Amino acid sequence: MTLRTLISAIVPTAVLSLVVFQPWLLSPVYAQSSSTESTQAKPTQANSQSPPPPPPAPPVNDTRPGGGLDPDDDACPDLNEGLRALIPVENPVLTTSPYPTFLFHIPAGAETVQYGEFSLLLWPGEEVRQYQTRFLLPESPGVVSITLPEVPAHALVEDQIYRWYFQLYCSEEENAQPDFTLRGAVQRVALTPERSQQIQAASPEIWYDAIANVANQLQASPQDERLQDRWETLLQAIQAEDLLPTPFSGSVVPLDP
Repeated sequence: MTLRTLISAIVPTAVLSLVVFQPWLLSPVYAQSSSTESTQAKPTQANSQSPPPPPPAPPVNDTRPGGGLDPDDDACPDLNEGLRALIPVENPVLTTSPYPTFLFHIPAGAETVQYGEFSLLLWPGEEVRQYQTRFLLPESPGVVSITLPEVPAHALVEDQIYRWYFQLYCSEEENAQPDFTLRGAVQRVALTPERSQQIQAASPEIWYDAIANVANQLQASPQDERLQDRWETLLQAIQAEDLLPTPFSGSVVPLDP
C-alpha cells in the first residue's frame, strides 16, 4: 500500500470521529465565541465605578474692599484706601495648621471702626459655619492678625476648603450692614518634610504659614535683615510691596467669649 493510499484511508475516519464524538469542535458558533471571549476583557469593578468629581474651586479672593455702604456716604473714609487681605488673589491658598493665622492691612485704628466680624464656612455651599467671632481692632493702624482659637470644634480638616469673610462696621446703628467686606479661601494640607522646608524658607507655596511665620519672627527681631528681605519678597508676590514700612499692630481683640 502506498503512502497516499494510507492517508486517504485514515483522514475520513478521523473526521468522522470528530463529528460523531465531538461535533461542537467543528461548530462555527463555537469558533466565533471562543475568539470573541479571548479578545474582549471583562470590565472590572474598579472600571465600572467612577470616582466622585472634585468639589468646584472657590472664586478668586476679594483682597480689596467690596460691598457695604455707598462710597460717597461712607462712615469710615479712612479705610477706602489701603484696606486689604494679605493673600494672593488666585486659589488655592494653603496652610498646614488646623488653626491658621490670617493677616490684614488696616489703615485705621479702633477709633474709626466700631467693630468687625470674621466668619469661616465650609466650601462649597457655605452652609456650615466653622467659626465666627466679633472683634475690636487694635488702637493703631497697621498689619492686623486673626488666629483661629485652638478649640477642636474650630480646627480645619485636611484637604477641606473653607471660605472666610472679614467685615468692618463703622456705623453705630443697630442691624447696620458692613461698610467693608473682604473674602478669601483657605485649604489645609498635610504637613510633609517638603512643605516644612517651604515654610521655613518663607516660600509662598504654603502661604498662610509662611507669611505668619515671618511676621511673628519679624516682630520679635525687627532689625533682622534676612527677615526683612523675606517679608519684602512675600509682599511683592501679592503686589503689596508698598506696605513694607507698615508696622505690625497686633491681633484683634475678640468680643465673643
